[in-house]
Amino acid sequence: RRRPHVPLWGSAMSVSPDLIWPIVRDTSCFVVKRRQSGRSRMGKAGARMTTEPNNLTGINSFKYSGLANAKTVDLTPVSGGGVELVTKIRKNANTPAKQLHKVTLTRDFRRVANTIVKTTTDNYYRPDLNKAALAKWSLIYKSQKRAKAE
Repeated sequence: RRRPHVPLWGSAMSVSPDLIWPIVRDTSCFVVKRRQSGRSRMGKAGARMTTEPNNLTGINSFKYSGLANAKTVDLTPVSGGGVELVTKIRKNANTPAKQLHKVTLTRDFRRVANTIVKTTTDNYYRPDLNKAALAKWSLIYKSQKRAKAE
């Protein structure tokens, strides 16, 4: 009788974000390195940006990383107005298809801002990303408002 293959460790292992970040920081395919000539105050290497998914600001740092952190927040504009609020579900970390929770917010500015605050801060999800999320919502709202006027 053959036994089905069972991994030695039982279920899938989870890896600490503190261990993932040093690996992903410089070697990720999403990192964009651009040298700045002249007096840019960014050092010799220039700005370190990233295009990774679920990175709220595009800055290549552990705080905003969508790959290294178990909890992330992201806002993406929706055609026709509004924004899509994307958060990670920690218990689905090993199933990428079910890992992201997406909610489309299409109401007025104040109500969407309140929803963002409730999701990030009031639920104790990622209160450190609250200010960045509201700043991004403000920029998205202004760009959509400008596009409607034209």
